[in-house]
Amino acid sequence: MNLESKNKLIRYLKYCMVGGIGVIIDFSIFTILVKIFQINYLVANIFSISIALIFVYYLQKNWTFKYQIKEHTKTFQRYLISVALTYLFNNGVLVIFIQVLRFEVLQSKVIQIVLSTILGYILTNYFVFAKRDNT
Repeated sequence: MNLESKNKLIRYLKYCMVGGIGVIIDFSIFTILVKIFQINYLVANIFSISIALIFVYYLQKNWTFKYQIKEHTKTFQRYLISVALTYLFNNGVLVIFIQVLRFEVLQSKVIQIVLSTILGYILTNYFVFAKRDNT
């Protein structure tokens, strides 16, 4: 395995580790809001994802991608676009699995997390923290 491939693998493993922590935060908050406080799953999803995404953004930026920003505004704008797309995708998945396919809420959340991990890596690696702004 050459150095470039090794670095990509390490970056992907870090991404998954940070993402795993984000999943724990997201799923825990979501579960508490839905099961204990009886909050609508879409409203709960807003809060759980928002908190998890903020945490994950800082870890991914500083640890996984070691991203040095030349233009903070552009990177943050790309991050907000990424968050918005991910949020729409997440809610779409939840609606499909809960309302259309009649899956249980927490099962649907697990499926949504798996699918959004794939989308999130693509957006984070190729859009938010793309090499174009990295010093």
